[in-house]
Amino acid sequence: MSQVWGPASARPLPRLLASLPCEDAAVSVGLGDGRVTLERVFFDLYAGAFPAGFDRLVIACLWTGGEGEYKVEVRLVAPDGVEVGRGGASLTARPEPATTALVIYFAGLALPAPGRYTVEVLLGGAAVHSYGLHAVLIERAAAAKPEKEDEKEERSAK
Repeated sequence: MSQVWGPASARPLPRLLASLPCEDAAVSVGLGDGRVTLERVFFDLYAGAFPAGFDRLVIACLWTGGEGEYKVEVRLVAPDGVEVGRGGASLTARPEPATTALVIYFAGLALPAPGRYTVEVLLGGAAVHSYGLHAVLIERAAAAKPEKEDEKEERSAK
């Protein structure tokens, strides 16, 4: 049996269709069609050292259905359970088949260590979804090994 997440409500709640981490996202407002452009969707972040800074992380959340106004928040939680980022936006839910896109920006994000971070999406203060985002340490190329004396002599003899 699956667990239903979200706030208790007498009115229909919006449903989260997708939550995607990416480098940038834009919602088409000029045309009024609400289409979403996502750039460089990812599920891993790479850094040469930790703590690591990232200029911007974007979480795009796509919702459908429901009625009313809701506060949506996205939390980023480190492997040790400490919250390292939180962003939010207001959601105006509309009955299906309408889909609403929210784009939540995390500017100047700092991740303290490599590991599995948790992205948690909240609707009205209650968790509705969570997933992993992995921060990976990139091993730098080994420093050039010093040349051995016999290799130097062999090269100079030629």
